[in-house]
Amino acid sequence: MYIPITIDHIARVEGKGGVEIVIDDSGVKEVKLNIIEGPRFFEAITVGKKLDEALAVYPRICSFCSAAHKLTAIEAAEKAIGFTPREEIQKIRELLYIGDMIESHALHLYLLVLPDYLGYPDPLSMIDRYKREIEYALKLKNIGSKIMDVLGSRAIHQENAILGGFGKLPSRAQFEELKRELKEILPLAEYTVELFAKLGQFSEVDDKENVHMAVKPRDGVYGIYGDYIKVSDGFEFPVEDYKKWIVERVVEHSFAKHSFYKEKPFMVGAISRIVNNADLLYGRAKGLYEKYKDLFRYDNCFANNLAQALELVYFTEKAIDIIDEILAKWPIRERDSVEIKDGFGISITEAPRGLLVYALEVKDGRVSYADIITPTAMNLAIMERHVRLMAEKHYQDDPERLKLLSEMVVRAFDPCISCSVHVVKF
Repeated sequence: MYIPITIDHIARVEGKGGVEIVIDDSGVKEVKLNIIEGPRFFEAITVGKKLDEALAVYPRICSFCSAAHKLTAIEAAEKAIGFTPREEIQKIRELLYIGDMIESHALHLYLLVLPDYLGYPDPLSMIDRYKREIEYALKLKNIGSKIMDVLGSRAIHQENAILGGFGKLPSRAQFEELKRELKEILPLAEYTVELFAKLGQFSEVDDKENVHMAVKPRDGVYGIYGDYIKVSDGFEFPVEDYKKWIVERVVEHSFAKHSFYKEKPFMVGAISRIVNNADLLYGRAKGLYEKYKDLFRYDNCFANNLAQALELVYFTEKAIDIIDEILAKWPIRERDSVEIKDGFGISITEAPRGLLVYALEVKDGRVSYADIITPTAMNLAIMERHVRLMAEKHYQDDPERLKLLSEMVVRAFDPCISCSVHVVKF
């Protein structure tokens, strides 16, 4: 007899998705991760728009990672028109991107994931017993938001980042204030690593075939920007070849496509960055990685939570270092003039949830082609596979426990479901 187990809405993730598991006496017969948000046509919306207008649309794809979308789109656009920003502008953009990383990781770890580990249905229920953790969550999240507000003119959908640089740069005093506050929250980030290391990992999902993909940082230091993609099987490819190695396919049960590398699912995100680039870490993050090295497992999706915690430390440290570099070159001109030429550009960066692809073609000052692949669109196939692995170990358990474990698998990937459903046909 077939028994369906259905989760209509996965709690504590961005967007609307569900899980359907069908089992019988012999085991798991079918697992589907249903992405049921309606299609959003961001690529098609921007085709025909002036380039600067299109760049104002792209961050609206997601409020969780709007800076990631904005900055990746800007880099793709500048590559298309043949413009290379000054090093100091690139550094300030990276600082803006780091603000997004810190805010997103803090929100995910403390408010979306931690309730699962501590046995609570939601973060509000934790306040009486875990007030400190909630306070740390808000402090970490707030400094990320403040970086984006100060550099991007607002914490969400940043308009101050433009072609050629920035509309206006903060004052020296504002940079110094950010540095002071980053130093204050660094111990909170370190506490987060210790907390999630102590809570441990769930070992039920062991995928020895797991393949991880991440940017190869162009400056030789663990980071966000790069011109090549590293794969944990030892292969590398230039970002311009992304369509050869990140192959999207339509699946019947989802509004979002699934992505494959060499005909198999693959993973992107914080643990994928650690797997591929841990040797590029430095500072306190490097020491914490060495301390808990055995917990950063390539075969367990739950290691993504600990990897995000480690990145909170790393990117806080790196933000401080970037501010020092900026102040050493102060004053800095906010932008350079840009000539809009015809061309085609591709940028792949590390958004909080993993690789983010933007490919833009510009003709006569307007976007003539746009292709976006988000981290969650890359992770959906491997996410569905890991839900199945969990179900195969627990299909005889109480159905409510299986539902919880299945949701926890999904949450470990930190999915942004709304981002994943960009459907476009030219």
